[in-house]
Amino acid sequence: MAEAPRKGYRGSTSPSALRASSPRTGAETVYKIGSVGYVVEGVAYVGGTVLIGAGLYLVMRGSFPNWWGQRLLWPLVRVTPTVSHLQGWAAIGLGASILAIVFTTVAPDLVAGILVVLAMAAYVVGVALFLFSTWLSRRPAA
Repeated sequence: MAEAPRKGYRGSTSPSALRASSPRTGAETVYKIGSVGYVVEGVAYVGGTVLIGAGLYLVMRGSFPNWWGQRLLWPLVRVTPTVSHLQGWAAIGLGASILAIVFTTVAPDLVAGILVVLAMAAYVVGVALFLFSTWLSRRPAA
């Protein structure tokens, strides 16, 4: 028994033509995933660079900008130059971690493995500095 021809889908009537013209072919899916990867890498490059820049600003200046309100400094209670410097080093560590992870996409395997280990170490150090500086800002003044 013959199957009735399908009509109404881009003028084609055969099932094989339906599969070939479907928007969910493998080539298009790979293309879309690849594009998203490049966008994520670009955002990571920008984010890591901004974190390193902000960290350098805090380390060199020793205080947060005046235009930052209390909402942006919510985990900090008393912002001293030491707290600002530690926050800056934490931002530099996190930015370096992000950039190292992004560079693993273009590095050879051995170098990429080393970059991942260094990125994880920089991340842990950055988070530890952030937590320590937050604790330092909340302890009672002597």
